[in-house]
Amino acid sequence: MIRIAALRRSILAWILATGAAGGCGSSLGGDARGLDAGGEGGSRAGSTALTASTTTRATPTSATPTSATTPSGAGSSGGGSSVASSGSGTSDAASTEAGAPAGLWVTGYYPSWNDDANSATYPVRAIDWAGLSEVASAFYIPDGNGGWASGSFDAATANALIAAAHGTSKRAIASIGGADSGAGFEGSMANLSTFMSNLAALLTLGYDGIDIDWEGGNQTLAEDQALETTLLQGLRAAHPSILLTMTAGIVNPNLAQASDYAFYGAIAPALDRINVMTYGMAGAYEGWESWHSSPLHWNNVSATPSGIDNSVSYYLAAGVPAAKLGVGIGFYGLCYTAPVTGPVQPLDGSTVVVSDDVMSYANILANYYSSSAYHYDTDASVPYLTLSGNDAEPCTYVTYEDATSIAAKAAWVKAQGLGGVIIWSIDEGYVAGGASLAEQNPLLDVTKSSFLQ
Repeated sequence: MIRIAALRRSILAWILATGAAGGCGSSLGGDARGLDAGGEGGSRAGSTALTASTTTRATPTSATPTSATTPSGAGSSGGGSSVASSGSGTSDAASTEAGAPAGLWVTGYYPSWNDDANSATYPVRAIDWAGLSEVASAFYIPDGNGGWASGSFDAATANALIAAAHGTSKRAIASIGGADSGAGFEGSMANLSTFMSNLAALLTLGYDGIDIDWEGGNQTLAEDQALETTLLQGLRAAHPSILLTMTAGIVNPNLAQASDYAFYGAIAPALDRINVMTYGMAGAYEGWESWHSSPLHWNNVSATPSGIDNSVSYYLAAGVPAAKLGVGIGFYGLCYTAPVTGPVQPLDGSTVVVSDDVMSYANILANYYSSSAYHYDTDASVPYLTLSGNDAEPCTYVTYEDATSIAAKAAWVKAQGLGGVIIWSIDEGYVAGGASLAEQNPLLDVTKSSFLQ
């Protein structure tokens, strides 16, 4: 199949470069409809999501991050903790109106194109469930008629994934949508009875919940939000005990208005979780300087307008309960070309040549990482590599996640009283040949020790 990742990247690049409305985590002029703020690479973008579009170039204030040479590592291991029961019909809260979910969640997205039926680059048997509370099957793609489009998650892998999750007392949820899925959602909402029946069939299959990833669309933002409200409230009414989640995009503080996020506060009572896709938060966009893929802290520089802390503040201000709000970790990085060698530098022709999929953590570790190239930005709480550009991809600056940054995110999430984290995507952290599941999944091992213990 044609990978959704490539389509996602092309759509995101166009949106951020032109300021077009719609798309995962990108908006302009108040249209915060969802597209990927992270690539899917970057993954998933929020349903009616964000304001991560570009602005005309502003004169930035001085903000050169501090570097360190702490090596990246896998983090400590330990026994995992499970969150949920096996079988469908479990939820974090008996009443989503009143409930803060019990315990932190770690939801890992599992894309079907890396399963046993599609090259087996990350078979179900390789998942280290100790680092997860649930897995999300990516994706079931609405076809506009209430069913699923070609390329949706296959039944054989779904059965294997659900069985493996339940066998370790973890959950499996079905993620609905994906790149440019908005039109399919809109058409399916015109066939609501059929659509709801097909969603219910996923729960009958054994899924413990539904994740809504509505990206883009042909209607107005207000029309899409009204449709999404109908869908989410209908799912909650029909299936009161399932785990019901949605994604949302990052915030561009140059453009954001508080009113852009009121929808999330209004819909929060129907949901167990709203997860902000805080990865792929940079790029070679007009008006930007080089920046980090997943900076925990914004540097208050208008030419690098993204940071997890800033994005979270908008959703909290909109009335989303902290315990229902999650952030994201990307198991992939961004590769900038010369002349950029680090964050907060003028682009001067630099581009991001590869990101999600190609620039997986496993690939970075095997082919790009060295202790001499490694730096850690203590202000943004993320690592990066400064390279010569002579590797397989002509990277001179690679921004990514490692054990240290994931632990920092976990500490911050706990300190803010947030609910948990999503991962795009767990296959990208797989290091084949390890002697144990923990060694084969070093970043999942970190989520276990940092979030679940």
